[in-house]
Amino acid sequence: MRSRYAAFALGLGEYLVRTLASTHPDRALPPDELARDLSRASQRQRFTGLRIVRADSSGDSGQVLFLARIFERGVDRSFGELSTFVREAGAWRYASGELVPVEELVQETR
Repeated sequence: MRSRYAAFALGLGEYLVRTLASTHPDRALPPDELARDLSRASQRQRFTGLRIVRADSSGDSGQVLFLARIFERGVDRSFGELSTFVREAGAWRYASGELVPVEELVQETR
C-alpha cells in the first residue's frame, strides 16, 4: 500500500498499472492510457501523508485499512479505504477497495 501511495504522489503510472491484480477491472483498459491517466494524479493533487490503520493477511490475500491525506487546489480530498490485495506470482497486487468514512478512521487511530 505504501508503495502505491508513493507511486501516485510521484506520478508513476506504469508502476500503478503493474501492481494491479489480474482481476482488477482497470486491467481491461489499454495499459498505456491507464498509466498516463494515473500519472496525472500527481499534477492535480498534493499528497501529504498516509496512515496505515490496520493490515492483515491470510495465505495469498490481505487487507489494508488506511487514511490517505490528499489536497486538490486547496480542498481536502483525503479518504479512507479498506483495500484488498492478492498475491500473484509472488508479489502483492491491488485487487479492490471500499471507501471508509474519514471520521471513522480518525477515531480508530486515537
